[in-house]
Amino acid sequence: MHRFLATAALPLLLLACAPASPPPAAPVTPATPAAAAAPDARAQQALGEQLVAAFNDAWNRHDMDAFAALNAEDADFVNIFGMWWHGRAAIRDSHVGIHKTVFRQSRLESVRVETRFVAPDVAVVRWAWVLTGALRPDGQPAPDMQGILVHVARREGDKLQIVTTQNTQATDDAFRLVRGSDPQVKPAQ
Repeated sequence: MHRFLATAALPLLLLACAPASPPPAAPVTPATPAAAAAPDARAQQALGEQLVAAFNDAWNRHDMDAFAALNAEDADFVNIFGMWWHGRAAIRDSHVGIHKTVFRQSRLESVRVETRFVAPDVAVVRWAWVLTGALRPDGQPAPDMQGILVHVARREGDKLQIVTTQNTQATDDAFRLVRGSDPQVKPAQ
């Protein structure tokens, strides 16, 4: 009888003493372009400058279809007055009317562009701009404007597509600092 119990218990004893099997390995998936390494600093800057050049070109041609196409379908845009548009169509529609009126003669120029990838496929593109040729609602010339645009953009192949934009108008003093023409101002004590 003991021999029978020992023979019957042996497989259970071996199973109990066997080392635990390792958990199954996670499936290996091939790297996607989005998971690839971020471009080097020179390529990062070039991608940002390419996006800004396309933005300026679309604006200066007053082509709001091309302007909108720079944005992802679900992008959002906050203008200098704090108006917030959601979606490519709303961004386009919000700019069409003003490009037929107060901005119909305007020219947008970038004066400084900085691009920084915060993930391999996500960049922050910050650039200082000058806008000339704008008109007041009564048709008279408006003063030139300057400011800073910030885009969060996703890398799509060899280009960036805007996911979100924040536009800020700058005062003359602040803008001189942005352009680097004045020494840094120290806060009052």
